[in-house]
Amino acid sequence: MSIGYLVYPDLTSRTLTFEIEEAARFLGDLENDRVYVAFQDDGETLAALYSAGAKANGAEPNPVASMARNQAATGNSRFLTDPVSAICGPVIFIGADGADVTERDIAKVDRGIRAVRNYREDEPDEYALWRGAVLNIARREADGDNE
Repeated sequence: MSIGYLVYPDLTSRTLTFEIEEAARFLGDLENDRVYVAFQDDGETLAALYSAGAKANGAEPNPVASMARNQAATGNSRFLTDPVSAICGPVIFIGADGADVTERDIAKVDRGIRAVRNYREDEPDEYALWRGAVLNIARREADGDNE
């Protein structure tokens, strides 16, 4: 059994004990859908399990996972700057090597959740534009229109 931290697009979250092979029960269809994410510039990463198919199925963007993915990939901690690489649907955060998340890891994710909540409240128009862009891109990709 593994311990992960499940975060939904609406920013609700909970600690979860599960078998990695059964993650699809919480996330939807999985095909090795794992990406490395970061919540700080300390070089430490977590893994995020998610369903890549969730985006094509119209799932809501997950701003916490999307922000953390961007941080790990680019070192850019600016909020929600890349709608193309956004993650949609629920996400389970686990240790980078597949280990259990620690209380320290969960605290980092919780700080990310608070940051996104504050951003949504402080910059509602910017957040709405990012969310709309993610959903529009997903819709176009699902329709086969990649121009």
